[in-house]
Amino acid sequence: MSEVFRLRIDVAYVGREYHGWQIQPDTITVQGELRRCLTRLLGRDAIPVAAGRTDAGVHARGQVAHLTVNSAEEVERIARALPGMMPPDIGIQDVRRVSPAFNARHSATARSYSYRIIQVRDIFRPNAWYIHRTLDREVMDRGAAAFLGSHDFTSFCKAKSLKKDHNLCEVTLCAFDWLDDSAIFHVQANRFLHHMVRNMVGTLAEMGWGEREKDDIPRILAARSRSASGQLAPAQGLVLEEVLYPEQLMDPEFTPVITPVIPPEGDTP
Repeated sequence: MSEVFRLRIDVAYVGREYHGWQIQPDTITVQGELRRCLTRLLGRDAIPVAAGRTDAGVHARGQVAHLTVNSAEEVERIARALPGMMPPDIGIQDVRRVSPAFNARHSATARSYSYRIIQVRDIFRPNAWYIHRTLDREVMDRGAAAFLGSHDFTSFCKAKSLKKDHNLCEVTLCAFDWLDDSAIFHVQANRFLHHMVRNMVGTLAEMGWGEREKDDIPRILAARSRSASGQLAPAQGLVLEEVLYPEQLMDPEFTPVITPVIPPEGDTP
């Protein structure tokens, strides 16, 4: 059996001109651009798998994808040539071999996003949500803190995208960095639901300009209904900042030992 190699590809992109990450018919996507370049390099269809599928207009500084290749020569070819093949709004930050067990999506232990708000219109800062209304920063800080911990985020998920198993997410960071005329919302969790961050920001903004109660977040979470939360914040302010993984999976020689799971008596497999 010939040896195969698993690559980790770190990607940054400005999402303004793209219909999201995932390949779609007759539209330009980030995954589609990577596929085009990788297929040209390898002489066969090559589709990278990402840590998460960003929506149309959403950006990334720290998107991660994986790809399986057939030889050390292909590893070197991709690392050397791929960065120079990308369009100006997509950057290849790193290409490296990792453990064959590495999966950009399923191996991730946490993801971090940021969302930028500006309160003075600035045509040179297009990647932000311009809010002209006065915001109560203390109320928004309190609202952000209420998201910390493990909660069911059904109320903050696009209804058609709800998971069949569960909608629990453990949020370990949720806070604003405030400047004179702008703010950056930071959030990190073990997983995110579709539109979750943008719905969180939209709801916090409504609290900040007085359309919601100051301590509304616990009630909204408990409602488990998208209709209970606020508006969907625009895509242009959202950035996927970082995806975290177990360190051992960065070692190309690491192959985990899989121990069979034996269910206790009375349980069905």
